[in-house]
Amino acid sequence: MEASLFQVVILAIIQGVAEFLPISSSGHLTVLSNIFSFDPECSLFLTLILHAGTLAAIVIFYFNELLKMIYPENFRTILLLIITTIPVGITGILISKLGFEETIFNNLFVPGAGFLITASLLRWGLQDNKKEEDCIPMEKMSLKTCLYIGLAQAFAILPGVSRSGSTISAALKLGIKKADAASFSFLMAIPAIGGAVGYKLLSALTKHKLQVGSISSGELVIGFFVSAIVGYFSLWLLLDMLKKGKLQTFSWYLYCLGGAVLIWAFIRLFI
Repeated sequence: MEASLFQVVILAIIQGVAEFLPISSSGHLTVLSNIFSFDPECSLFLTLILHAGTLAAIVIFYFNELLKMIYPENFRTILLLIITTIPVGITGILISKLGFEETIFNNLFVPGAGFLITASLLRWGLQDNKKEEDCIPMEKMSLKTCLYIGLAQAFAILPGVSRSGSTISAALKLGIKKADAASFSFLMAIPAIGGAVGYKLLSALTKHKLQVGSISSGELVIGFFVSAIVGYFSLWLLLDMLKKGKLQTFSWYLYCLGGAVLIWAFIRLFI
């Protein structure tokens, strides 16, 4: 099935919301792609565009912080971001080279289980075990701490496992300040999402498998801007909810959604 403008907008809104709130954009897009019965190649190109939109939202939101990184005193932060990107880069390339993409990204059991995992991570990672004054700022994180957060991001490649939820939870458990945990999570998303979009686009172009289908350039532009705008405000909402200690609320939604998706996946086995 080919995507209509209405479906593109719906997917863009979901991408913008779920990329930043800890509910997994890849998991929601996988489920919706199954509901809409999209052609896999058409779905791939649209997904790349929507992810590019949310990447733009991060760059705009953290533009001032990114500008500061050109100064020598902030070079260590760049090093930390590089270290955290290595695990997800290696994992993504291995999944692609070993041919596991279709199994992982087109199987409803994966996002169903992933939603449940994310819900549990939120319940575990967002517990207030440490006082804020006892936590460390982003610039003082150790290389070991960054590697652990990077591994959490790599695990979040699985649909249903939230990248923001897993990395922020890991950072908080490792003693990072709340605001810095969120900031670092989204700064490390820039090379991760940018690298993934670039790699998939280059790979598809090299293999001549990138098909736009019936999606017009206008619909793609609309999808890009909708995901970017919704993503920007979702990012602001996440930071506000994290500050108020309300992110765990999403765990109940994810438990219900994960259970529903798994039931649907089991039913499809016999239909």
